[in-house]
Amino acid sequence: MSNCELTLRLGERTIPIIFAEEGVEWAARHVHELVPASTRVMLVSDERVALFYERPMVDALSELGLDASSFILPVGEEEKRLPRVVSLLDELVVHKFARDDLVLALGGGVVSDMAGFAASIYRRGVPWIAVPTTLLGMVDASIGGKTGVDHPLAKNLIGAFHEPLAVLAPLNVLGTLDAREWLSGSAEVVKAALLAGGELWKMVLRLGVDLYHWQPPQVWDAMVAAARVKIEVVERDERETGPRRLLNLGHTFGHALEAATDYQVFTHGEAVFLGLRAAIRISAALGLMSEADAREAEAPLTSVSFPAAEFSAEALLAAAGHDKKTLAGSTHWVLLEAPGRVVIRSDVPPPLIEECAAWLSATVREGHAAAASPRRMRIAVINGPNLNLLGTREPGIYGRADYERLEEHVHRVAEDEGADLLMFQSNVEGELIATVQRLRHWADGIIINPGGYTHTSVAIRDALAAVGLPAVEVHLTDISRREAFRAESLIAPVCVAVVKGEGIAGYGTALKILLSHLKSKAPHVERR
Repeated sequence: MSNCELTLRLGERTIPIIFAEEGVEWAARHVHELVPASTRVMLVSDERVALFYERPMVDALSELGLDASSFILPVGEEEKRLPRVVSLLDELVVHKFARDDLVLALGGGVVSDMAGFAASIYRRGVPWIAVPTTLLGMVDASIGGKTGVDHPLAKNLIGAFHEPLAVLAPLNVLGTLDAREWLSGSAEVVKAALLAGGELWKMVLRLGVDLYHWQPPQVWDAMVAAARVKIEVVERDERETGPRRLLNLGHTFGHALEAATDYQVFTHGEAVFLGLRAAIRISAALGLMSEADAREAEAPLTSVSFPAAEFSAEALLAAAGHDKKTLAGSTHWVLLEAPGRVVIRSDVPPPLIEECAAWLSATVREGHAAAASPRRMRIAVINGPNLNLLGTREPGIYGRADYERLEEHVHRVAEDEGADLLMFQSNVEGELIATVQRLRHWADGIIINPGGYTHTSVAIRDALAAVGLPAVEVHLTDISRREAFRAESLIAPVCVAVVKGEGIAGYGTALKILLSHLKSKAPHVERR
């Protein structure tokens, strides 16, 4: 699949939902086509997504003539609270965003929920577009106009329905997701498969519940099928007064698990997988499913890994009592007769719910560690001011190799060493500091050439010390043999090694030193 466009039809409104094997620059072009040239854009993302995609998206929008600025959220479901939305609203107010300007959500479900909610209440509603960057966001969170934040007692308790102008899913960004994020998003695909039955459920039975291990063509097909399931349900019931509640299969106990652990333990998908198992068990206990059918439906879900957590069944029941699906004092449970046949029941006996809560509490107390998928080391290379002028900047000192050649060299060494690489360059001290801080959500180690900031920036030194990631300082020249003011590095004391005087080859040396340190936790060694 190179490109697939679906349409969500809600009365006279149509919302395009487009999947493409492209990057965020493709999404920027679509944004440009959807809004007037005078539109101002507030890009909302989180620290981890911003590492990879904030600058490419802002640059692409700016090159197309759109006035784009950024608001970066902290990472994590625990940050999905009203104070963060207020901060975003403050930013919109300070910059005088108008009713015809645009909020652009670039990220996973947390980002789209918060950005969409802010858009729904700012000036009583401004346009927004979702550019999901996670599997979960692409197949579920960004589709259907549900926006909101969590309350300490329950997930998504505060929110509004506010449809985006479009959902633009650049599939190439999924390459930066780790295995746990893939598993989390897979839960929504598996939920859709249980709702729909048929070929999608057969794919899950044949290939397993974790799309991380599927081949790309199969992943794309499953994603589009899952999105179609959600679209069909939302078209029947936009405001969740009836059939749309079916989409909450596995979410009553799933959301309760997240709330009972203060959103600190489980990913959304891990909690939903457990919630699906609970729904299947309740369905069997009520006689909706035969024991054999329930075992067959639950069996693939038992392979899912999840962390251990300690909480009481009573805490879980209390969290479930705040579920959004509670109407007239009764919780409406989404249950299964079979894959493809779903019912909503409000007459589940309390002792059965209590029994299931006790089972979940006991199950989660033990945790389940499935065989871990191997992960390559992740290394970030950060270059400071004037490195972008390599090849033309004093070539007698810094050489004639340009920055593109430097990038090619480091990428080649990283591939040879089996490491994933992120490269970033800026002439702005604040951008370098922000990038170092954001790296705590992704990198295993940092290679940094601070340029002139080597000798002046206490702030960069403090950022490296604060994130606590092993770092290697690198310089193209031997700074100890140059001007006296270059002899002292403020950065070196917080690094495990310093490489200098080897030109662009020094980056390869630095990478090997850092990888060796990460593997063996070797003591500080300075390379001269």
